[in-house]
Amino acid sequence: MIFKYRFCLWLVDTLSMQPLTFEKIQKKWLNSSTNEDGEALFERTFNRYRREAEALMHVDIICDKRDGNLYKVVRPDSFKNYELQKWLLSAFRISNLAEHVNGHKYVMLDSAPPAAHLLQTIMDAIDHKQGLKFKYQSHYKDFPGEVELIPAFVRLFKQRWYVIGEVAEKKCAMSCALERISDLEIIEDKRSISKGLSKLLNPDTYFEHCFGIIRQFEPEIIRFRAFWPQDAYLRDVPMHSSQTEVAKGNDYTDFEIYVRPTYDLKQEFLWNRDKVAVLSPEPFRQDLINVLKATLKGYEIGENNAIDE
Repeated sequence: MIFKYRFCLWLVDTLSMQPLTFEKIQKKWLNSSTNEDGEALFERTFNRYRREAEALMHVDIICDKRDGNLYKVVRPDSFKNYELQKWLLSAFRISNLAEHVNGHKYVMLDSAPPAAHLLQTIMDAIDHKQGLKFKYQSHYKDFPGEVELIPAFVRLFKQRWYVIGEVAEKKCAMSCALERISDLEIIEDKRSISKGLSKLLNPDTYFEHCFGIIRQFEPEIIRFRAFWPQDAYLRDVPMHSSQTEVAKGNDYTDFEIYVRPTYDLKQEFLWNRDKVAVLSPEPFRQDLINVLKATLKGYEIGENNAIDE
């Protein structure tokens, strides 16, 4: 079973990068680190596992006879799990590199997202339409509070897992960071999202026009100027999916995004320091100016109270 699963992932991963003939697939598999026992691949075994790979990854693996008998991965028009598929393939690649990562110093990794061990319980509750009960430590309170949540979906953002759902008694939406959850347990009786929130708590649309995990305010067009070389980085990795380039100077580029002006968006602009400046709308620009003034004031106070060593 493990061999079959690993071969299926390897096959989809390999053919996603480059279509190949069966002979070249045989050669690649023989030399692959995934093939730990160095087993040869026979056509009968390949065809059987090819069907398994199609079912596992929800794709079609076709042999294009008009293009030199190349095997290709084809994703149906109805395919919706491309991001999940990329995650599975990425995890597969990392697992294949585990031995190299463990034995060499030339690979550096960030810390894994915390509290991922809670995901299975949360996903089980979503699958079986059950509620969750846990203690939640807000950063704005001294002690954790009891929460009963009807979970709708989970999201990973900036190396943190969140569960989003309906607070049962208050009938309002809530996003909870997993690392602040303790004493998590499933409520056995069936729980469903209320009619008033069922449309809102749609994972395809809930964070529409959001920069991150905060869903507040109405979206608006925010125009900002990125100075070289930050404008080049923002072309490669846009600040938001709606980002468009609207003007360009000798050492800067103006961009626009259509997004909710939330706290985490302000943090992102401030993270870019003097390399990015918001141009409009004016209230959002003034908010950032006030934050910068307060930051400067804090440094001036700290300077006056500095301890000479």
